[in-house]
Amino acid sequence: WYMCATDSQTLLKELARQSSGVDPRDAGLETWELLMNMIGRGETANDCSGNFDDLMLKEWGRGHLLKGYGGEVGVARNPLWGGGGGGGFLEEMDGSSVDDKMKEAADMALTEDLKAGTLLRGSSADRSPFLLRKQELHHSLLLVIVEDDKATVACMLNHPATKGYDIVGYSKGAASLPLRYGGDFALKGQSPLIWLHCSQKLRDSGVGSSLSGQNEGIYKCEQEQALEAISYGIATPSDFLVISGVCVWPKLGGSLANEVKRGVFEVVPNEKQSLVIETLQTQTILTKDNLAKNIKITQDAWDKAADPNSTCKSTGTDVVLTTGIGEG
Repeated sequence: WYMCATDSQTLLKELARQSSGVDPRDAGLETWELLMNMIGRGETANDCSGNFDDLMLKEWGRGHLLKGYGGEVGVARNPLWGGGGGGGFLEEMDGSSVDDKMKEAADMALTEDLKAGTLLRGSSADRSPFLLRKQELHHSLLLVIVEDDKATVACMLNHPATKGYDIVGYSKGAASLPLRYGGDFALKGQSPLIWLHCSQKLRDSGVGSSLSGQNEGIYKCEQEQALEAISYGIATPSDFLVISGVCVWPKLGGSLANEVKRGVFEVVPNEKQSLVIETLQTQTILTKDNLAKNIKITQDAWDKAADPNSTCKSTGTDVVLTTGIGEG
C-alpha cells in the first residue's frame, strides 16, 4: 500500500477524463498508474503492469461493470445472452463480439432437451466462462445422470481425489480405484458412490443399466454388481469410474440445457463417449507427484470429446485464458 494526497484540481481533471469515456474493462488501472507516477512510483507500476493480478482484475471489471444490450451488468456471469432486456448476443462497447467462438456455440442450440446419459464438456471458448466462479467446471467433463421437470443432476468425471476405493477379492491382488469428485451434492436415498462403465463386455453380461435407456453409451451400476463382476473375472477395477457427489441445476434457476444453448457447455457426440471414458480410466489416485499427469489426462480427454462437426475448436493447452480484455 502507498499513501498519497492530491489537490481538488487534480481530482477534477481525472473525473473529467473518466466522464469523457473510460473503458470499464480497464478496471481503474489507468487511474492507479496515474497516481503511482505522481508519487514517483512509476517504475514500480510498470514492473507489475499486465501481470496475472491485473488480468484477473480486468475480468472482474468485465463481469461487474460492463453492460450488455439490455442494460444488464455482468458479461462474465452471463457470457452469451442478455438477461432479459436485449434478448440478443452481448457485444463489447466497440460493437465487436464478446467471443466469436462462444457465439458460434450459441448458434448451435439444442434441438431437444438434455437427457440422462448425455456427456458434456466445458466451453472451448478462448475466454473461459468459469474464470470468476465455478472454476472446477473449466474444461470439465460432465455426465447427466438424472433429468426431470424439476432439475438436472450431473456429475463431473475428471477430478480424481487423493482418496481411493480399495477393491477386495481381485484375483491379481490388491487394487484401488481413485474416488472422483463429482459435485457438492448427494442423491437422497441412494448410495454416496456412483459406479460407471462403458465396457461392451460388461453390457453383454448385464452389469448395470444404460443411463440413456438405449442399451448403449455409459452404464450405471450398483456397487455390489461392480465388485461381483471384478471378483468373477468379468471385469477389472480399471473398467469403472467411481464418483462421489453430483452437481444440480434447478429448472427454475436456469437449466443446464440453457447453459448448453449459451455455449457454456458443449454436447459430446455419442460415438466419442467410450474414447473419453477410456482416457479418464488411466487417471490414478491424486498425489503431489502425479498432479501434472492427471491434469494432462483430463485435457486429453476433453480434447477427444470435441465434436468434429463443430466450428468451435479447442485452443490447445498453450493458450492463456486469462488474457485481459483490454489487451486484445
